[in-house]
Amino acid sequence: MSTPAQAACRYERQWTTSDRWAVLHPLGHAEFAGTPSSVATMRAWARHLLNGRVSDTALDDVVLLLSEVVTNSVVHSGSGRRAAGSVTVCLGLGGGMVHAEVIDEGSATSLPFVRASGLDSDGGRGLFPVEAMATGWGVHHDTDAGTAVWFRVAADGSDPLPT
Repeated sequence: MSTPAQAACRYERQWTTSDRWAVLHPLGHAEFAGTPSSVATMRAWARHLLNGRVSDTALDDVVLLLSEVVTNSVVHSGSGRRAAGSVTVCLGLGGGMVHAEVIDEGSATSLPFVRASGLDSDGGRGLFPVEAMATGWGVHHDTDAGTAVWFRVAADGSDPLPT
C-alpha cells in the first residue's frame, strides 16, 4: 500500500473532474496492486484511516463494501488484468457521511452494475450489498482517470432505510 506522490495520479485526475468531492473533506487515498491479495491490505488501510472518526457500525459497513468493490475492480477491470494494474481507493467525510471511491482502469465492455445472480452462482453479487447498504452510490467513467464506483454510508452507522 502506498500513497501516490505524483501530481497526476488517478485520484487527482478524477477529483478535478468530479463535483462529488466539492463538499467533502478528503481523509486520504492510496493505490493498491490490482491483485486479490490487495483486498486485505486495503481493508487494514481503511480501518486505520477511519478508526475513531466514524461509528464502529459505519466502519464495518464501509470496509465490507470497499472489499466488494475492490474485488470487483480486480476481477472485472483492466486493473486486475494487467501485471502493473492498480486500484485507487479514496475516503472522505462530509454531511454526516463517509464517502468512499474506488477508481480502476475500467473495462472495455461495460460499466459496473448490479447483476441478477442465482443462489448457486459463484459470482455476480459484488454490488448487491452496496445497493442494499449504502445511502447512495454510483459509477462515473472518465477516459483519462478511469472508472470510479463511489458510495456513501452514514458516519454514525444509522440505517439508510426509513423506519
